[in-house]
Amino acid sequence: MVSANVASVLLLGLGCLVLVSCEDQNGTSNGLNEPDFPTPEYIRPCNRSDPKIDSCFHETLRHIQPYLVKGIPELDLPPLEPLVIPELKMENGQGPVRVRAYFTNITAIGPGNFTFTKVRVNISAYRIDLHLAFPKIELQGDYDINGNVLLFPIQSHGDFWALFGDVEATARAQGVEVLRDGVRYMMISRLLIDFSLGRARFRVMDHLNGNNVIGQAMNQFLNQNAKEIIEEMRPAASISIAKHFKEFLNSAFGKLPLKVWMHDA
Repeated sequence: MVSANVASVLLLGLGCLVLVSCEDQNGTSNGLNEPDFPTPEYIRPCNRSDPKIDSCFHETLRHIQPYLVKGIPELDLPPLEPLVIPELKMENGQGPVRVRAYFTNITAIGPGNFTFTKVRVNISAYRIDLHLAFPKIELQGDYDINGNVLLFPIQSHGDFWALFGDVEATARAQGVEVLRDGVRYMMISRLLIDFSLGRARFRVMDHLNGNNVIGQAMNQFLNQNAKEIIEEMRPAASISIAKHFKEFLNSAFGKLPLKVWMHDA
């Protein structure tokens, strides 16, 4: 549930993917009708022919980071601090952790304090790889879980709190170019996310069991087995996060012409 928010931050950085797509940059063929769009203050464009394109993308991401923290209303990008996610669903049907989890009203503190540790761009393949690090991310919200965890049957819903430290995440995005009314846009066709957590703490307030012995035992169990639980749920969490943010980011990319991000020179 944590990585979702974490991941949130790192995926917003994928905006720079729009810089890597297009064979024709002149806007005079293939049905193109692209004026000289103004460059927003949060955009620091790269040139497609730049031999140091990875470094340029890195600087582009560093430039946009403070704007992402505050949010960019014209692109429908909400603030990263705090980051609010209405809902996330995930299901893991194999291994010792078999659960269906539904998280709502998620608020994350800490996603805006991230560092891009590595940026790699493949222009011909329209692909970008991002590596990010977060000192810590604190989450809270509502949850509903059914299933089995390490042979321990669990049916619970209520409020949750979680603290994750030393978070490292990677995002690999594949882009495609689309033409709309003669203007090129970049959309994400595939997004893969992975993450690792250095440490984790959980606290749940189970509305079914309350603050009784069962509720206390659940909190103790979660914290004592945090590493195993997270590792088992990581694939399902990664898929859920990627699905959420692919839709989220494509909504923003649809408002930002490719030419704004990538200069022709």
